[in-house]
Amino acid sequence: MGNYNLWNMTGLDVFLQSLNEADRKKYKKEIQPHQDIFPLKSWGLSSDFFSPTNLINARKKDKEALMLLSKQFQWKTDITEILKNSYEALVVTDTFQNIVWTNPGFFEMTGYSETYVIGKKPSFLQGAETSTQTKRAIREKLLAGKPFTEKVLNYKENQQQYWCQIQVFPMYTKSHQTHYLALETELI
Repeated sequence: MGNYNLWNMTGLDVFLQSLNEADRKKYKKEIQPHQDIFPLKSWGLSSDFFSPTNLINARKKDKEALMLLSKQFQWKTDITEILKNSYEALVVTDTFQNIVWTNPGFFEMTGYSETYVIGKKPSFLQGAETSTQTKRAIREKLLAGKPFTEKVLNYKENQQQYWCQIQVFPMYTKSHQTHYLALETELI
């Protein structure tokens, strides 16, 4: 594991989050649960990671990625206006609802990596206690082809339930709809 002494490191989660996905998987395989209790040495490490500057930079990267997709798919929908809304995660699906892109916030919120979710339908996040009425309402609203907001009970990779507010925006070219963009926020 290189020169890192992970058991003496404060903010292990921050360290792991800073790695690319392949390195993160490698380290997670080597890290085993430990019975020792580690003293809290500093609140600064975590608060620096979640600073307003980091959030601004993440939003800027999200916008840049979506602008590239917009150019690739020739969307006429105003990405800048949509991103004025609050969100933690972004998901782009094709019209068949297959995921084609997510932002890093999706991994942070759900635990699922982008490589895992590409090609899946967002409904894979739903489970036994997800309301059939809500699922039906989402399907009907998608077919209507207009922006909508819905609250749905989803499941994270570790099977923990969470309430998610989704704001869905159909993405159009000059002549037809090609994708959906969903802005997602975990409700507490």
